[in-house]
Amino acid sequence: MIMYFAHIYAKKQTYIHQFKTGVLPPLLILAVVFLLILKQPDLGTAISILLPCAFILVFSGARAIHLCLLGSIAVTGISYFAITTPYRFKRISSFINPFADPLGDGYQLVNSFIAISSGGVWGKGIGNSTQKLGYLPEAHTDFIMAIISEELGILGIILVFFTYLFILFRGIRISLTGKDDFARLLVIGLTLQITMQAILNLGAVSGLLPITGITLPFISYGGSSFVIMMISAGIIVNVSSSTSK
Repeated sequence: MIMYFAHIYAKKQTYIHQFKTGVLPPLLILAVVFLLILKQPDLGTAISILLPCAFILVFSGARAIHLCLLGSIAVTGISYFAITTPYRFKRISSFINPFADPLGDGYQLVNSFIAISSGGVWGKGIGNSTQKLGYLPEAHTDFIMAIISEELGILGIILVFFTYLFILFRGIRISLTGKDDFARLLVIGLTLQITMQAILNLGAVSGLLPITGITLPFISYGGSSFVIMMISAGIIVNVSSSTSK
């Protein structure tokens, strides 16, 4: 979807300010893909596809009034799907107050808090985590950051945070020097796919955002997610090398 959006909106630059002909057509396809993924059901993956595509539209030069309208529709739709589905509503409830049911819906988040707080500044040392020994569910995938915090402490969190921050700024810089509109939009879409996925994961682990089941790019265990992230990084590096020639 990111490559498709970058390609289409690069071609539509001359009439990107026209809603019906310049903005709307690709969004209809995105809506179909979003709803199909939502049917699985997998709201987290659907959002991780929606966000970079939305940023591609923003950076393509669409009018602010169109962006505000589409943003309002998207927020309303996502809120509706989140609230009306029982298991998603439970996730929101446990996000608001995980200690209301620490042995049930809030169990995962509470144990994530324990892992993060027990790490302190310096951490317990690599391999010395106790929460990964059956206490924290999905410790090697969605909640790997909690284990990193427990073993490496606040310094480990800072290191990971600045790594993603470097990826973001480097990606934006590569995008600004792109040879054409397609390269520029593609790089910004892929960069924000990586960084937005990291933000959603880190927010969920720390209790700042609801749990979505999104993995941490390049770090979480998972074949398909890791392959997609590596392909995205490879494309960004390729665009960078071709630009510098």
